[in-house]
Amino acid sequence: MEICIITSDDVIAPFLRIDGQSGSEITGPAFSPDGSRLYFSSRRGTRGSSAGGITYEVTGSFRF
Repeated sequence: MEICIITSDDVIAPFLRIDGQSGSEITGPAFSPDGSRLYFSSRRGTRGSSAGGITYEVTGSFRF
Protein backbone atom coordinates (compact mmCIF):
# COMPACT_ATOMS: atom_id res chain seq x y z
CA MET A 1 0.00 0.00 0.00
CA GLU A 2 2.74 2.42 -1.05
CA ILE A 3 3.49 4.59 -4.02
CA CYS A 4 7.21 5.16 -4.44
CA ILE A 5 9.18 7.69 -6.45
CA ILE A 6 12.46 7.38 -8.30
CA THR A 7 14.56 10.54 -7.98
CA SER A 8 16.86 11.95 -10.65
CA ASP A 9 19.72 10.39 -8.62
CA ASP A 10 18.11 6.91 -9.03
CA VAL A 11 17.03 6.77 -5.38
CA ILE A 12 13.78 4.89 -4.73
CA ALA A 13 11.78 6.38 -1.86
CA PRO A 14 8.23 6.06 -0.50
CA PHE A 15 5.98 8.95 -1.56
CA LEU A 16 2.80 7.92 0.25
CA ARG A 17 1.51 5.01 2.27
CA ILE A 18 -2.07 3.95 3.01
CA ASP A 19 -2.54 2.35 6.43
CA GLY A 20 -5.47 0.26 7.63
CA GLN A 21 -6.20 -1.39 4.28
CA SER A 22 -4.02 -4.49 4.40
CA GLY A 23 -6.54 -6.54 2.37
CA SER A 24 -6.29 -4.18 -0.59
CA GLU A 25 -3.86 -2.90 -3.19
CA ILE A 26 -3.26 0.41 -4.96
CA THR A 27 -4.56 0.51 -8.51
CA GLY A 28 -4.66 2.93 -11.44
CA PRO A 29 -2.27 5.72 -10.47
CA ALA A 30 -2.70 8.57 -12.97
CA PHE A 31 -1.85 12.27 -13.18
CA SER A 32 -4.11 15.06 -14.35
CA PRO A 33 -3.01 16.58 -17.69
CA ASP A 34 -1.54 19.66 -15.98
CA GLY A 35 0.43 17.55 -13.47
CA SER A 36 -1.18 19.12 -10.41
CA ARG A 37 -3.15 16.07 -9.20
CA LEU A 38 -2.41 12.39 -8.68
CA TYR A 39 -5.33 9.95 -8.61
CA PHE A 40 -5.21 6.35 -7.41
CA SER A 41 -7.58 3.83 -5.91
CA SER A 42 -7.54 1.35 -3.07
CA ARG A 43 -9.25 -1.59 -4.73
CA ARG A 44 -10.88 -3.03 -1.60
CA GLY A 45 -10.61 -0.14 0.87
CA THR A 46 -11.07 -0.73 4.57
CA ARG A 47 -13.83 -3.34 4.06
CA GLY A 48 -11.62 -5.80 2.21
CA SER A 49 -14.21 -6.23 -0.57
CA SER A 50 -14.61 -4.70 -4.01
CA ALA A 51 -17.68 -2.83 -2.69
CA GLY A 52 -15.37 -0.91 -0.35
CA GLY A 53 -13.08 0.61 -3.01
CA ILE A 54 -11.88 4.19 -2.50
CA THR A 55 -10.39 6.68 -4.96
CA TYR A 56 -7.96 9.30 -3.68
CA GLU A 57 -6.79 12.64 -5.07
CA VAL A 58 -3.43 14.13 -4.04
CA THR A 59 -2.65 17.70 -5.07
CA GLY A 60 0.82 19.08 -5.51
CA SER A 61 3.44 20.21 -7.95
CA PHE A 62 4.56 16.98 -9.56
CA ARG A 63 7.59 16.90 -11.87
CA PHE A 64 7.86 14.56 -14.80
